[in-house]
Amino acid sequence: MENYLSIGSFPVKMVWLAILGSALIAYGIIHVKLRKESDKKQLMDVLSHAVVLCWFVWKLSYAVLHPLLIVKQPFNILYFNGGETCLVLGIIVSVVYLLWTSGKRDLDRSRVFYTGILALTIFFSFYYGAHFAATKLLADGLISLFFSILSIYLYTAGSFELRKTVLSMLVTALFFSVLTNTPLGGKKEEAVSTAASGIKNGNAAPDFELTTIAGDKVRLSDLKGKVVFVNLWATWCPPCRAEMPEMVRFYKDYSSKNVEVLAVNLTDSDSEKEVKKFAKEYKLNFPVLLDPDGKVGNTYKTVTIPTTFIIDKKGIIKQKHIGPMSYEMMVDFYQSAQ
Repeated sequence: MENYLSIGSFPVKMVWLAILGSALIAYGIIHVKLRKESDKKQLMDVLSHAVVLCWFVWKLSYAVLHPLLIVKQPFNILYFNGGETCLVLGIIVSVVYLLWTSGKRDLDRSRVFYTGILALTIFFSFYYGAHFAATKLLADGLISLFFSILSIYLYTAGSFELRKTVLSMLVTALFFSVLTNTPLGGKKEEAVSTAASGIKNGNAAPDFELTTIAGDKVRLSDLKGKVVFVNLWATWCPPCRAEMPEMVRFYKDYSSKNVEVLAVNLTDSDSEKEVKKFAKEYKLNFPVLLDPDGKVGNTYKTVTIPTTFIIDKKGIIKQKHIGPMSYEMMVDFYQSAQ
């Protein structure tokens, strides 16, 4: 799936469009399923509140994990979240909320549980269907088909029985266990080193040579053998400022593991003086390169910043990311480029 959809200079992540669309479809189908139930409104309200609660815990947990960063950069809360660990925490909090609210409202917990599982199966069937339409990966297609069949079963034959709902969860766990331990769940083929030069995934990254704020020359092609993050940014860009502490933390932990971060400042729209001041203030521990003529920015067709290209050890672009990166995102990008 493409990373983003550009609306003017504003990027909208395709994954969020897929999530929103799938969630709306699931909500609509559940609404139809419960249309004749006397407790429809209560069930829909409780489940909707649980989803919102899960999202808030996942999003706001970043402030709990990194309070000092939030004090320095309050807007970081707009760009980052607590990662997978806090998503699990959000799910646990939501389940506790469902159990507590069901008892308080005298709702049948098995009905709440069943409705929630049905909503999730419908959501995933459409979400992975969107992925399959974009990527043509067999694994995504199989996951979508599996959840579609499970959704139909639960919708038509599952009624509100807890036993059947739990059985569906066990089948789901077994399915994913089999999938992730077969070639279907494996990695994509590695791009060959003879790939044509360009800025799409699978292309050889266009070479460049720039000078750092310390006066050293850095050439991208000299870094083959390392995973390289080419980050295009400017000091006046709020999300660029937000991601810098995350990049510093990542570089501190991973700089010894054949990884390099090149922070290419778009100096044609910035100031070398401001860049040096910024690097000192944020204690940047990776090379900060100056692009005074905008050549690298133009070569890499940078419209929205920050934009980061993740380049593997052979010099092949593995990922293009628009928007700020968190520490966890950089770790994932690094591991997938190995």
